[in-house]
Amino acid sequence: MVEVPGEVSCSSSCGAVAQVRRLVSGLEPDTFDGEGARTLVELFDEVERLGAAGKALATRQVVATGAWKHDGAHRDAAACVAHSTGSTMGSARATVDTADRLAALPATEAALRDGALSVAQVDAIADAASADPGAEADLLQRAAHDGVHGLRTACARVKAAACIDQAAQYERIRAERSLRTWTDTDGAGRIDIRGPVDATAKLMAALEPFERELFEEARVAGRRERPDALAFDALVALAGAERCTTDDRACKPSVTTVVRVDYGALVRGATRPGDVCEITGAGPIPVSVAQRLLDDSFLKVLLVDGTDVRAVCHPGRTIPARLRSAIEELHPECDVDGCHVTRHLEIDHNLPIEEGGPTAQWNLDRLCGHHHEHKHRHGLRLVGDPGHMRFVPARGWVPRC
Repeated sequence: MVEVPGEVSCSSSCGAVAQVRRLVSGLEPDTFDGEGARTLVELFDEVERLGAAGKALATRQVVATGAWKHDGAHRDAAACVAHSTGSTMGSARATVDTADRLAALPATEAALRDGALSVAQVDAIADAASADPGAEADLLQRAAHDGVHGLRTACARVKAAACIDQAAQYERIRAERSLRTWTDTDGAGRIDIRGPVDATAKLMAALEPFERELFEEARVAGRRERPDALAFDALVALAGAERCTTDDRACKPSVTTVVRVDYGALVRGATRPGDVCEITGAGPIPVSVAQRLLDDSFLKVLLVDGTDVRAVCHPGRTIPARLRSAIEELHPECDVDGCHVTRHLEIDHNLPIEEGGPTAQWNLDRLCGHHHEHKHRHGLRLVGDPGHMRFVPARGWVPRC
């Protein structure tokens, strides 16, 4: 290989890696204060992102040259990458797929080369933007200020809207539905469930009343339980609950599945780019599934361009059902920027009732338990748009009504 000054070569790359290796070898993290350690985390994260970018770009050339075939030991490029990097086949296949898609997504490739995207972000954007290239710019913007969870939600919406035959895709997922169980090497039992979003959402909705009861028990006892731990306990409680007969309606849990769908899509029978048809907190579904669910008495359908609820206000603490539905629609996640919790959200009066705050839409937000407690413990207020709000001191805060 002829070395060209200023260009990347194998030897210059090896030299850069050697420098990083020496840096890490001599690193004494306990010599840094907390702020210095945080800076190091950010710097090494950038190194990790740039390394992932270089690996993706180099993988594209491995595929293009057929280098993975040379020794005959690997069945495909992903197997070669997995063997060379010590990664799983799933991770290696994602790298190969992303590397291939980047060729048609120059803006995403540029952001990747700059170290602006993590591996998870570039995989999600490349997957969605390949289905709808027109969404690339918007997804890159989201990646700059939104968490991975929020970005993946946006990508799922893009793919769902771009899918030509959503009904066929739904049927394929239904045909491939599965529940697998196994025991880890440490003795922990594991369950993996995969299937249509409306079916998995129904399962999670059935857990809701059990989770709510367990959450309240833990709160009263002064215990802090992780949401995933409560979900596990709720599943066990559901399995041990008494079975209801078809005539025993009193023992049915109060379960509500919330479907958010654009009115135009519901009438049309299909979504177009920019439309939304999804189960809140779960993910996109075909419009045909939303139409089928309309017969479910435990379904709440929110038509995006339906009744105007902005004028609803109530002087007391009780939140009317119509206003509650509007708040749940406008605030599907915890409103704090970067927090994408969707379950067990609590409606909060930004200006507390005891300070004259009304039960009006402009004064109501939804917060996860952690941020709700943090807000009241420190006497804070929220500013910004739903889903991208931040805390500010109460002093100087101006209501947004």
